[in-house]
Amino acid sequence: MNAVADFDISQILNNLYRRKGLILCVFIVVSLLAAYLASILPKIYRSSALIVVTPQRVPTSFVASTVTIDLNERMQSIIQEILSRTQLEKIIQEFDLYPKGPMEDRVERLRKKVNVQLRRNNIFELSFESENPEKTKQVTSRLTSLFIGQNLQVREQQAEGTKSFINAEAERLRKELEEQETVVNQYKAAHRYELPDQLDTNLRSLDQLRRELEANDLRLAALQERRGILQKQTVESDILGMDLLGGGSLFGGSEVGTTENVQVQMKRKELDSLLQRYSSKHPDVVRLKTEIQALEAVSKDTSSSRPPSSSRPASPSASPNVNPLKQVLQTQITDIDGEIQSLRSQGERIRSEVAVLRARVDNSPMRGLELNKIGRGYEITLRKYQDLLAKSLESELSENMEKKLKAEQFQVLDPANLPVNPIRPNRGIIILVGLLAGLAGGVGLAFLLDNLNTSFKRSEDINNYVNVPLLATIPNLITRGSILEQRRAQGLLVLASIGTLAVGIVCLRIFGPMYF
Repeated sequence: MNAVADFDISQILNNLYRRKGLILCVFIVVSLLAAYLASILPKIYRSSALIVVTPQRVPTSFVASTVTIDLNERMQSIIQEILSRTQLEKIIQEFDLYPKGPMEDRVERLRKKVNVQLRRNNIFELSFESENPEKTKQVTSRLTSLFIGQNLQVREQQAEGTKSFINAEAERLRKELEEQETVVNQYKAAHRYELPDQLDTNLRSLDQLRRELEANDLRLAALQERRGILQKQTVESDILGMDLLGGGSLFGGSEVGTTENVQVQMKRKELDSLLQRYSSKHPDVVRLKTEIQALEAVSKDTSSSRPPSSSRPASPSASPNVNPLKQVLQTQITDIDGEIQSLRSQGERIRSEVAVLRARVDNSPMRGLELNKIGRGYEITLRKYQDLLAKSLESELSENMEKKLKAEQFQVLDPANLPVNPIRPNRGIIILVGLLAGLAGGVGLAFLLDNLNTSFKRSEDINNYVNVPLLATIPNLITRGSILEQRRAQGLLVLASIGTLAVGIVCLRIFGPMYF
């Protein structure tokens, strides 16, 4: 029964009726404030532009772009650049926006009025709100051009930065490559005859020198053998000379011959000795045959032009004790000794060259390993340098593509429009909300005051509070004092309402356009 009494509609209505003045004052004040706010709020216009991201026009298989930043990241960077203080100050000064207030507040107000929203299919909507429709369109167009220009600038800067970085790295590698190449060339110059690519040449030269050394040794042995023969013949010539001095015959009782005949006879004896050991094609045999033929030809010419021995005068300088055969043999021995000395010198030279070539051949594997060790870093640096040169060309192509607007770029799909109708405020909605808020505020305040008032208003309230039977109730007596008290309370309520209305108007005047 008490629960039903708590939710008695009639009692609620009676309580609201008793607070009808308060409800009415709150309703009027809030409604008037809402109406005033609707009247002072300026008209706000919005101009927007659609920007679409067009893909790269040159196939990526031909020219790869060096701009690898994600579109959303690049968008955030561009937005931050456009909404920077420097850019916004230029726009404020260009279009004379928000003439009142310090520049910091004007920049912040402009920043709040600019909105960039990403739609589907890489389409962006750039919008701006202002009180002047013409300026709204102009500022939106200006922001759109800044947006497109900033994107081009960002892409060009990144392409140029990539190119500069690659060129700097290529230049660094080029200097490093030159230093390594200098080291390799110096090593090759210091060991140019011991490098692996000279191994075949050294081996061929070594074989040739060995053959020359063998021929030299054979020739030296032959000369030494011939020298021994000539020495033997020298001893025999001494005996032969004694026979000549005693008046004997040189060969089987014939008269003494000339020097040429003696030489021919000696060379024939030497030829007979050689033919016993060598064939007729041996070089020494062939040489002796040639010399014998030459001497015989000279001897014939001499004998034909010499006068008879009886009529030839004796040479006053001729010595009867001179042995011409021995002189010829000694002359040949002297020639052979000179040739032997020459062959020995040549053999020593060949042996020293063979030792040098053998050392080169032995050092070739070691030089190859050392050269590979030195050249390994050079080869690696060379490959890196060649790769960077190729990338440098690609980056240059990408930069030219960015400058010629053939890469990915922003294009205006829908330019900034001239707004005709304001987007806000909706004055009817504001007034309606004010009326509802005033009514709800009055009723709520009445309920609040009624709940805060703990006095007994009905007999049921006493029965619910104490378990004592109620004997009688005294009705409210209307006296002059109660009437004056009621009028005083109503006057205070009116004054409070007027004061609240005045304060509310002042606050709306100051902060209303800013927050609404």
